Amino acid sequence: MSDVPPTSGGSVPPWDPGSPPRRPSTSPDRRVLGSSKTPAAPGSAGASPAPNFRHAKSPKRGKAALKVGIGVVVLIAVCFAAVAGYGWYRFNQIHRDSLALAASSGGVQNFLIVGSDSRAVVSKSDADSSAFLNGPGAQETGQRSDTIMVARVDSKNKTVDLVSFPRDLWVPIQPSGTEERINTAFAQGKDSADGAQRLINTIKADFGIDINHYVEINFKSFKGITEAVGGIPLYFENQVRDKSSGFYMFGTGCQTLNGDAALAYARSRHLEYLDPKTKKWIEDQSADLGRISRQTIFMRMMLDRAQAKFGSMDLKAVNSLVSSTADNLSLDSKLSIGDLVSLGKSFKGFSGNQIVTHALPVYLDMTSGGASILRLDTAAAEDVLNVFRGAPAGTVTPGSVVVSVADATGTKGRAVEVAARLKQLGFMATSGGDISKSQTSTLIKYLPGFEKQADLLRRQLGGTAAMQSDKTLKSSAPVVLILGSSFTGVLAEPVPASTTTTTASASGSSTSTTTGPVTTVKPGEVTELVGVQAGKAPEGVVCK
Repeated sequence: MSDVPPTSGGSVPPWDPGSPPRRPSTSPDRRVLGSSKTPAAPGSAGASPAPNFRHAKSPKRGKAALKVGIGVVVLIAVCFAAVAGYGWYRFNQIHRDSLALAASSGGVQNFLIVGSDSRAVVSKSDADSSAFLNGPGAQETGQRSDTIMVARVDSKNKTVDLVSFPRDLWVPIQPSGTEERINTAFAQGKDSADGAQRLINTIKADFGIDINHYVEINFKSFKGITEAVGGIPLYFENQVRDKSSGFYMFGTGCQTLNGDAALAYARSRHLEYLDPKTKKWIEDQSADLGRISRQTIFMRMMLDRAQAKFGSMDLKAVNSLVSSTADNLSLDSKLSIGDLVSLGKSFKGFSGNQIVTHALPVYLDMTSGGASILRLDTAAAEDVLNVFRGAPAGTVTPGSVVVSVADATGTKGRAVEVAARLKQLGFMATSGGDISKSQTSTLIKYLPGFEKQADLLRRQLGGTAAMQSDKTLKSSAPVVLILGSSFTGVLAEPVPASTTTTTASASGSSTSTTTGPVTTVKPGEVTELVGVQAGKAPEGVVCK
């Protein structure tokens, strides 16, 4: 039996936090990760993904975390306020963190934008407090990074690229190198600044991305921004709910979300939709990846609403927005009011559809303790990460090379020694032990599709090793290095890509060819959003 409350004429306004709650305060985690039996919501733009839901392509306008868009909105709003002569007062009210950041150059800057899930700003008297203060893990003290994203802002060319890091992404946390979910990096600090620095260092070490500026937003600030722009209109084909975040939308068509409802929508990782035929609730299996997709929809509308409201530099409207964020916003101490003014002028009139969003290719996995996590497909992620590194497309880094080292020279311990040296240089190297049959040539075998990774390893060895494609290799170890008696050592820096490559045939013979630089591959320009896209209007429908 459906537990949907009765509706009037099939249309119920957005949930009003001032009315009696229509939901239980807690809900068990009922995700079935990897299930392929969740159909698309009738009439929705996308379906829940199959077992290994991963983003195989780099999207042009795909997934980005909500706080990125909000961070840009806040910065622009503060810029407008500053231009209007009001910014000094409010700017000095914003909390500043002294952080070790990379120096920016050429007008291109990477902003790390974090959505803090600290409950310290949530009052028990709030109408929706039960969604934040009750249930497992909903303590009022402490914080984690609920949303992590990097915005690469190029003020000269007026471009913004965004990438979101799923909170369940399993990575080495700095400075210990112990693997954990990335959102714990923020929680491990002794205070907010220490947590921010730990996260900055983790992103640099794991992904090779320099961070130039830092923005942190909490729940209260997010709600204030939504109210300041007059709410966010979204389209709902079906009735949806999320008992965990407290989001209930029993109206269909265009619905305007207030601050409380918008926050519950943005935090939704266990979304369910009502099948109009069976009257049963069906859960979106995409969890955090689906949430990122829906946040993209929300972000674009948020930016457009903010530009429409604040683009005219209406002092009353700007005051409303900045007043709602100043006390609940943190910036790095190096971000000056002059920087904000310049940024605001550069991006005045910038719309949500102009933002280029990128998705990290990830896949489902499980820890030794049985916890469900996400892992990065390091090879496939290179072109996405290169955008934020400022590197040309096609550039390969040691961190994307997963290699097993075997020794065929008869020298005991050689494989362990070489694997350790490669690991020092950033390669994901392990020892594969010794091979009883000795050989003269050093050989690099690679799974088709990993030629660029194998070539980087070859150049790190001085460019003399032969390369051989091998379809029998496993994706967990796509590159195998077999050391022959001709092996001379590992270089501190790889030789240039434009060198002679020796390719071994299946029979073991080899041929030499002179090649130019490794062919670059442009990121894919189109990809589908993941999960149930509640909030996305169908073609021809505009919610205002």
